[in-house]
Amino acid sequence: MSVYHTPVLLAELLEWLNPQPGKFFLDGTAGGGGHTRAFAERGAHVIAVDQDPEALAECEKSCVGLPVTLWRGNFAQLELAATVPLDAILLDLGVSSHQLDTPERGFALRYCGPLDMRMDTDSERETAAELLNRLPEKEIARILFEYGEESRSRRIATEIVKGRPLQTTDDLVACIRRAMPFRTRPGEIHPATKTFQGIRIAVNAELGVLEQVLPAAVRCLKSGGRLAVISYHSLEDRLVKTAFNQLSGKRENSDLPHPGPEPPVVLEVLTKKPITPSDDELRRNPRSRSAKLRVGQKI
Repeated sequence: MSVYHTPVLLAELLEWLNPQPGKFFLDGTAGGGGHTRAFAERGAHVIAVDQDPEALAECEKSCVGLPVTLWRGNFAQLELAATVPLDAILLDLGVSSHQLDTPERGFALRYCGPLDMRMDTDSERETAAELLNRLPEKEIARILFEYGEESRSRRIATEIVKGRPLQTTDDLVACIRRAMPFRTRPGEIHPATKTFQGIRIAVNAELGVLEQVLPAAVRCLKSGGRLAVISYHSLEDRLVKTAFNQLSGKRENSDLPHPGPEPPVVLEVLTKKPITPSDDELRRNPRSRSAKLRVGQKI
């Protein structure tokens, strides 16, 4: 596999999705092509979708000679990319290792780089710096609390406003450090991680896009086709679980009376609990530690 990014839960995906000749797959977050390549090597024709031009370029190099079609765009547009009914769709919601390890992208708090965080560097979206330098303190605190699940969001937001204008990842880390002094130790999750997560989600509108794409993905599947989603934090996993339940006809708080007709059942949830990486995978790829896989089958 390419050093660009190590595909997560690959063995489990191969078992649940069963790629083989004659099947059509869509990898909605192709990244460097790790999952795409593995599916295509087993004979499936894969439509590889990604909004990051660097990721698609790497995917193209990784999949030379394999039945892979590249499509650049946000996975929210997968209904445009899916030119045939699909046997399987994969959405891997994580940030790639390459994105984290490239200072110029601004995703990683370990390196000093421009405070960007856009998945598509050619898009007209605001960068993280532009967003943080524009928003009022109260809105920044809301983003950190709701999207980053950061309990000290107000203190951090106050320091961000005091520290403006912010230009680099180091500028942001310095604001967080002033809000809650810390020392980092090897192996520990960095105290700024939740803040970076919340800002990245806001910059890319990730939760809104995810909520939009899940029912669209089911529409693109053949009857019996499977949808697999890998999430990496509780907000994503909760949203995926809720959407799967709704698509399977299960209402939240089903013990309470609900007005109106029952929702249509279009999906069978195959994974009653999310699948997580094995101990062996965690040893090989510690970055997979928070991954959770859910799989559903179109009825």
